[in-house]
Amino acid sequence: MKKLTILMLCIATLGLASCKKDTIVENTPNITIYKTIQPNSWISTSDSNGSYLYVDIADSRIEQYEDDGIILSFARFNDDGYDALPFTYGVDSYSYSSFPGRIRVYLQNRDNRNSAPLRPSASIGARIVLVASSSN
Repeated sequence: MKKLTILMLCIATLGLASCKKDTIVENTPNITIYKTIQPNSWISTSDSNGSYLYVDIADSRIEQYEDDGIILSFARFNDDGYDALPFTYGVDSYSYSSFPGRIRVYLQNRDNRNSAPLRPSASIGARIVLVASSSN
């Protein structure tokens, strides 16, 4: 009886191990958008979190990726390099939030939230990467 049970287990193990596995790869393309933020686009405001500047970057493609991934980077030094947000440079602290169809970028003074940050004096190149994800 034991030999018959062991024989059946061996046959079942070999049968299961020889199953063919198919890997299905979906092509989920990412989108890169380039925008330029002009110095006069920044809006000054204050609330319970302190004083800050903000600017909205609008693009209809952002809404399609709202539930996936959004990566925002700034080119500030004309050296072809990008800094991913959030980041701090000197006393300036940059962060962002995404909304349907737009991204809002915040600029705050990291040392004193009640002190308004200096408005950028030059245009800033923005790179937005919309990362698609698949739900398997």
